[in-house]
Amino acid sequence: MPKHPIIPPAADPVLLAKIERHVAATTQRISRIEHGGQTIWVKKQEVLSLRMRLQKGDASAAFAAERNAMQMLHKASVPVPLIVAEGPDYFAMTDSGPSLQYLLLGITGSKTGHTEAFEAAGKQLALMHAKHISHGRPSIKDICWQDGRITFLDFERFHAKRNTPKGHLQDLVMVVFSTYAVTGRDCPEVEALIEGYRTHDPADIWQAAVAWCAKMRWVDYLTKPIQWRGAGKALDFKAIPLTLDAFARDHPL
Repeated sequence: MPKHPIIPPAADPVLLAKIERHVAATTQRISRIEHGGQTIWVKKQEVLSLRMRLQKGDASAAFAAERNAMQMLHKASVPVPLIVAEGPDYFAMTDSGPSLQYLLLGITGSKTGHTEAFEAAGKQLALMHAKHISHGRPSIKDICWQDGRITFLDFERFHAKRNTPKGHLQDLVMVVFSTYAVTGRDCPEVEALIEGYRTHDPADIWQAAVAWCAKMRWVDYLTKPIQWRGAGKALDFKAIPLTLDAFARDHPL
């Protein structure tokens, strides 16, 4: 449990007023404020140029979809941040601790804590899938760990049409891929993530992901010239063979 439980805005007008002043003053899309010893994150609707609107679509619709998804997921007992205040173009949510990417880069925590966090992330993703819900783009930069609890962020790609076994397997592949894109190598955290998922696999999603990755091996061959770039470059492309190999190996339960 957080050390400083959030008080609902209806019972704390000071917090609500502080959030509204902050929203009016900041131009940042994602920003933070402190209140009563706790951190509140504020996310504003993205302001796009004409070119970016043509590429990314209606920002207001995407923003509303993400906020609605978070509210729905909270009701479904999926671990997402609590929305404590909202307006036409913003919502404010509780802090969820450091991201798994932050942990993996060794900025904080012990290695033992890292593997525990990654195993918990795999478990919670499987439990989400057991509710017939897909995240849409579960990257480790948007999965947080605090007080023994996993929280999922960033539901901009959430859509009911992805709440299928195919959507689940793509979630699983994505979260493994995002880990390799940070490490560039095998590590205990990846194994813990996979172990956590497979132990709680709701419907043979792992095997479906294995079959899907086997069909995608051509992507590795096609991107080899980019993968050969020097150290620190093309990290996403270099994560492709590592990810495909992870799903080709036998990971015992």
